[in-house]
Amino acid sequence: MWKSAWLMAALALVVIGCATPEPVRVEAPVVERATYFYVAKMELSLKSAPEETGGDTVKVALNDRVQQLERRGSWFLVRADDGRQGWANDRNLSLRPVSDLFVRQWGQRLHAEPAEKSKTIIRLRQNDQVQLVEKNPQGWAKVKVARTGDTGWLEFRNLSTDQVVVRVRRTKAGAPEKAAPEAAQPPAEPAPAPAPEKTAPAPGLGPKAAEAAPPPPKTAPTPRKAKPGMFEPF
Repeated sequence: MWKSAWLMAALALVVIGCATPEPVRVEAPVVERATYFYVAKMELSLKSAPEETGGDTVKVALNDRVQQLERRGSWFLVRADDGRQGWANDRNLSLRPVSDLFVRQWGQRLHAEPAEKSKTIIRLRQNDQVQLVEKNPQGWAKVKVARTGDTGWLEFRNLSTDQVVVRVRRTKAGAPEKAAPEAAQPPAEPAPAPAPEKTAPAPGLGPKAAEAAPPPPKTAPTPRKAKPGMFEPF
């Protein structure tokens, strides 16, 4: 009998030892992550309302970071790092900083330092693609030229996010139209030669009036056609 009690006690200990307590579930609070965008336009005016006709509130520049606060369709209410806020369309925002830019005009100088009087490295062409390295508050951008590999400074206002469209007017033949040259003046017509002077004939030697103007030749009269029965036979 004591053996049965011992077995029952042993089984109870085994059952108690194998039992695992139910884990306690702790729900962590939901943390909303902030969404940030970068301005994808050289200069952007934030609107007071989510529409193009909304008034301008503040201006932000290329690659300024803004935080999304609200969304309505393709419009985002964003706030800059300094607290300024307004509405921007999604076509003017990017998830990453913009690095590829284009030179706006021919002949722009790439400087060794961010100063107008610094050494010129090369002259740039219109629509030269450059990679933005950095920009300073004084309005200069350090760029790397894709065509030559040179790195230098260029005024930020001489860059664009899109290539400049060059319109060339073409003639009917398909060649580029050039400036029309000045119209050539027609050569002056020679003055008419003076008519030869007519000398009066000496008296008694000139032709007579009848000889001077011969009469017109006489034409034979048209024969009349005889009608039948006009003449009877003898």
